[in-house]
Amino acid sequence: MDLMPRPEIPEVLARFGWDPATPAIVEPGGHINDSYRVGDGLLQRLNPAVFRNGGEVLSNVALVTAHLRTAAIAAGWPDVERRVLTLILTPQGAPGARAPDGAWWRLCRYLTGTRTVTRTPTRGEAVAIAAAFGEFHQLMADYQGPELAVVLPDFHDPVQRVTALEQVAHSNPEGRREAVAAELAFARSRAGLAVRFMELLSGGEVPRRIVHNDAKPGNVLLDARTGEALAVIDLDTVMAGTLLTDVGDLIRSVACAAREDEVNLARVHVRRDLFTALLQGWFRTAGTIMVAAERAHWVMAGLVITYEQGVRFLTDHLAGDRYYRISRPGHNLDRARVQFRLLEDLEREQAGLERLVHLAGG
Repeated sequence: MDLMPRPEIPEVLARFGWDPATPAIVEPGGHINDSYRVGDGLLQRLNPAVFRNGGEVLSNVALVTAHLRTAAIAAGWPDVERRVLTLILTPQGAPGARAPDGAWWRLCRYLTGTRTVTRTPTRGEAVAIAAAFGEFHQLMADYQGPELAVVLPDFHDPVQRVTALEQVAHSNPEGRREAVAAELAFARSRAGLAVRFMELLSGGEVPRRIVHNDAKPGNVLLDARTGEALAVIDLDTVMAGTLLTDVGDLIRSVACAAREDEVNLARVHVRRDLFTALLQGWFRTAGTIMVAAERAHWVMAGLVITYEQGVRFLTDHLAGDRYYRISRPGHNLDRARVQFRLLEDLEREQAGLERLVHLAGG
């Protein structure tokens, strides 16, 4: 789906003290927010249907980027300006601006000479992506600033996601329920996995941490020339949670052989070489912060988050594709089917993958 620059962009730019006549070029990609290149800046509109408290989202981003910058400088990182997202404040010192329609906007420095991975990563890219998230986790481990707002309550609560699926399946607003009977049956057959995960988190062995909550290849900028990992981006969902949700998201998005919307399910399986690369990158930069209970449930996290994401895609398909942007009819259903097929393969490979984690963790 092609996007045109929104008419309120000149007014938003003026609120940041920028020339309102600056051309806005659509930046493709992303399921939720709209992004535009404006000179040497990246202007983004937070989707108000998703982020109803956009001001708190931007406050969180300001706190997190400030901490990351300070921590990176203290750690002696080179080229910090390319390693940490730079949020541009309004002349009044606010981290964002609100448009007349109620949507919040933010402006960041655009990092030239970078790229993101939107397909199955190479092994080298998998190492770099995992290492970047590991660095993020390492730097955020000693965050002592103001408490971050809970911008999306129950965001990674798979039990609540299953409840939402059952509700929309019951109401059947688009009349799609009968056509997805097999997918609904699969989701229901794995609901116990969600319950076990939430019981694990409530047991107290897994610590609460500041985590990204959307750890995937597209949220890491790589140097276009060297392939080196630079900045972790899209910090809208950074909140207190569990490291396991980021680990699980990395497993499902980095180690899958196929695209997230692949229609040929025969291509969907976990690649052990990419899983091993993920382990190598993450443990190299953040292995020392992980406790035994987190390490023991690395692979389970992959199963849970893969399942949860499949449930979310299926829920959105049944609801009429209101959350995730689509480019074809049935797009979210295709996405759900990929996640469910990947979950089946992760289940088959679980014992072997757990041995790899044991070896990586020493």
